[in-house]
Amino acid sequence: MVLVVAVASAGSMGFASLKIVPGVRDAGMAGAGVASAFGPPAIALNPAANAGLDGFAATVSYAKWILDSHHQSLFVARGFPAACVGVGLASFSAGDFEFRDKPTDDPIGTFSPYDLTVYLNLARPIGSKVQVGLTGRYFYTRIYDEDAAGMGIDAGVRVFPVERLTFGASVTDFGQVLYYVRDEFRLPTRLRAGASYDLLPFERGRVTLTADGSYLPYGKTYGAVAGFEFAWNEVLALRAGYDFLSEANNLNFGLGLHAGLFRFDYSFAAMNFDLGGAHRVSVGFGR
Repeated sequence: MVLVVAVASAGSMGFASLKIVPGVRDAGMAGAGVASAFGPPAIALNPAANAGLDGFAATVSYAKWILDSHHQSLFVARGFPAACVGVGLASFSAGDFEFRDKPTDDPIGTFSPYDLTVYLNLARPIGSKVQVGLTGRYFYTRIYDEDAAGMGIDAGVRVFPVERLTFGASVTDFGQVLYYVRDEFRLPTRLRAGASYDLLPFERGRVTLTADGSYLPYGKTYGAVAGFEFAWNEVLALRAGYDFLSEANNLNFGLGLHAGLFRFDYSFAAMNFDLGGAHRVSVGFGR
């Protein structure tokens, strides 16, 4: 089982690697974060996530996924008086595959399916209760000697109705139909809505509960995830999350360390079907 683009018939979905959450903090909570995610990679869940960013921030991450596949990303954001500007680059390699043009004992060679996504984000607050964001996207995928590319857009909003409570909603991975030669496929467009609440905040720590629901209109599938984060003095954070509807992965864990302007995050996803686990790490700098 690997996350590569599969084109079986017209109207199928591709770019399955987009389902991998770039944010390691959010991955530790099973991908819940449309309301609670922060930091440059958070725009992958909600383009409004960095609307309140003050100053500069950058995050680089790496995920050792299933078998030989891996995912890596770099996100940078800078806050300005009028808006926050963010850019990101995420890529996925499915590992090496043998290929033949006829039945033989030895392959002709190998090829590596590859996906690339580029982000350009603008986010800003509207008053003190609402944040909005918009992200332009470029998608590129290659399998053997065939490739496909296209443009897309994400949009998101966050609302803060009362203290410690946040609601969020977003549309991500929405874009044009892509083609491998004559076969067409769609991006895994996802509608998300969720909420987060800081439960029992105290002088040196907090407990944040967060939950998301999602729907993939082209695949007609639903998602439901929930997680929590315990942060002590914003120095050490422990996280856990559960994906209720996934067949591949349900239970997730994570931890984070924060020292000055530097952040380190790690998450682990326990994979089903005897596939072991997926490990993610990220290093961040900035506010």
